[in-house]
Amino acid sequence: MIHGGGSLIERLNILWILVYLAGGGLGVRLIQLQILERVEYRQLAEGNRTKIIHQNAPRGRIFDRKGLPMASNQPAFSLIYLPTKGPNQELGLLARQLAQELKQDPDDLLETLQQAVREESALRLAENLPPETMFRLSELKTIYPGVDLVVEARRYYPFGLFASHLLGYMGKMDPRSWRTLKSSGYRVDSRIGKIGLEAAFERELRGRDGGLRMEVDAQGRLRRILERIPWSAGSNIHLTVDAAVQKAADEGLRNSATKKGAVVALDPRNGALLALASAPDFDPNAFLSSDPEVVRQTIAGIDEFNRAISGTYAPGSTFKVIVSAAGLNEGRFAVPDSVYCPGYLEYGKDIFLCWEHKGHKRVSWFAGLTHSCDVYFYRMGLKTGGHLIEKYARMFGLGSETKVALRGERKGNLFGPTGRSKAGRAWYDGDTINLSIGQGEMLVTPIQMAVVAAAVANRGTIWRPHYIERIAYSEGRPEYRQKPEKLGQVELKDEVWKDLQEGMRLVVSSGTGVAARISGLDVAGKTGTAQNPAGPDHAWFISYASRPGEIPVVAVAVLVENGGHGSSAAGPIARAVMMAAYGIEEKKPAPASATPAGLMPRTLPVLPAPLRTL
Repeated sequence: MIHGGGSLIERLNILWILVYLAGGGLGVRLIQLQILERVEYRQLAEGNRTKIIHQNAPRGRIFDRKGLPMASNQPAFSLIYLPTKGPNQELGLLARQLAQELKQDPDDLLETLQQAVREESALRLAENLPPETMFRLSELKTIYPGVDLVVEARRYYPFGLFASHLLGYMGKMDPRSWRTLKSSGYRVDSRIGKIGLEAAFERELRGRDGGLRMEVDAQGRLRRILERIPWSAGSNIHLTVDAAVQKAADEGLRNSATKKGAVVALDPRNGALLALASAPDFDPNAFLSSDPEVVRQTIAGIDEFNRAISGTYAPGSTFKVIVSAAGLNEGRFAVPDSVYCPGYLEYGKDIFLCWEHKGHKRVSWFAGLTHSCDVYFYRMGLKTGGHLIEKYARMFGLGSETKVALRGERKGNLFGPTGRSKAGRAWYDGDTINLSIGQGEMLVTPIQMAVVAAAVANRGTIWRPHYIERIAYSEGRPEYRQKPEKLGQVELKDEVWKDLQEGMRLVVSSGTGVAARISGLDVAGKTGTAQNPAGPDHAWFISYASRPGEIPVVAVAVLVENGGHGSSAAGPIARAVMMAAYGIEEKKPAPASATPAGLMPRTLPVLPAPLRTL
């Protein structure tokens, strides 16, 4: 009996030990829950009854060189949905009613709402809503729990069709962008820059979004604001672009015969971009419409191709400036050297025509450049040789990217004996003849030709084109200022630079470029008509301008696709751009006054036509 009693006591002791251990473990767990993990569980509980409504921060603004806003922000209404525990039938009804107001597919909307319910997260259904839509939707928020409207910043382009290929536009993220940017605080419904400056400076322009931490009830209804999370605006970018010059470039292309082409205007003193235009252009505001059909039509109809940096064309007679630089500097021909132009050149079995079928008769270099005589440059090109012409074209930057900080720039094609040799093909005199007037396989971009014009204006410096003047960072970082970057130097004799500049001045004062003359300015330029195997010829005009006795501050390249003659199609556009750069307004003719009855108007004397200086 005593032995059995001992065994019972031992078992009871073990049982009590187990009870003590269990109680101790429970106590430790209570301490852990009440003290150690109290903050975590409080946050979880708080999360169950709160939702964050994100509000887009104002994007950094983009200014022109004089402080005029080219891209800014304005307040806009967005429709958000907070998931509820309601039945699917109610969700389907909500989707149908929202679809009617938002002009969206109800099935797509229902799928979006169901996704929000599954993920238990707030969702933005529409943004940039017009006031009339906002007022109609405000009625639905009284019927359906979880539906609400918030005010946030919306990107806005005050000038609409203006510098669109340079500024770019914004749009919704694609899956690839989302995978790249989600770790940087972007939401799946964030809008990002797609092309142009909006894309190139996405991280600088983007602000830090704010929001409202809202208390919601079990049905998802917003009860009260618990916390306002402040937003932080993006960094402001100040450009070298002059809005007046850009406007002249945009309107010039828009009003051209074909409405297709490009304009690039540079400051030859430092390579600063004053304007960069490509046509057809677009209104970047259309991509921010609350109507998805408008957005779809805009995307379907947009011409994103930036002809200013990506379009490649034969330079035509604008290339005669480079042929002249090579031949004169290397002593292959001299300014007084003259040839007779009967309207064609017979070389071997081939006949090469001059654009002036009647011929220019006997011309020297000044007359040959002034009137763009093809026969003259055929002969001088043969004297200079393809290797030298190719060498000088490379010195002026052709065949290489200008390194402007924009996506999609192309380097064109430097046509010459070196490239032919690398391809294992022979070079012939006929190729040199074609190269002498900018034809054959030579391809250039408008921005390259603007660099060429600037290099002649400043006597040889090849600047990297840049459009940033400064970036004013929003988070307190030191301001960034762009410094001009020299990429190369064209070394020509002083007398060659003098002759080139005088020759281009004569082109405008008395030759093929008279359409670009501007009273009070010294304008120099060169026209070009580039043959196009795919259709009508392209029209070129490169130029620069200065006040008398001063150095040039603007150099321009204009390309009008299928525009025909550079003198008539491209010259007037360049003229308008240079006038805008100097703040010169076109003088409109005074309205004719009525002649009193019985009186005849005075007869004005006939003035002699101005003499042509060759």
